[in-house]
Amino acid sequence: MERVEQVFFQKLRACLHRKALTANKVQTMESQKKNLPKVTKPKKSEVQKKNTRKPGDPSKIMVWWQQARHYFGEVWHELSKVVWPSRKETLGSTSVVLVIVILAGIFLGIVDLILSRLVGLLIG
Repeated sequence: MERVEQVFFQKLRACLHRKALTANKVQTMESQKKNLPKVTKPKKSEVQKKNTRKPGDPSKIMVWWQQARHYFGEVWHELSKVVWPSRKETLGSTSVVLVIVILAGIFLGIVDLILSRLVGLLIG
């Protein structure tokens, strides 16, 4: 039992030592932050104006249209690579899922019924 206590206290001391080192690092970082010069915002005259376009600019609309056409072209190409299941495979998979869901529902209903009756007996 003494060995367990020794190991426990050794680990506790190591943990406290790590926390103390971390606290010292935080304090030194905070003192370094205090010594940094303050950042000032540039004056309005120094800020360059953005090149703004009008909302109805046709070049912006054309760029958007070309990007949309390119995107949907890639989507169509990727969809053509997909191997779609046949009707028979789809019906088979759907029936398996439905049977499993029904069985799981019945199982959970029975478990719920048993547990509610047990709780009812205990509370009485």
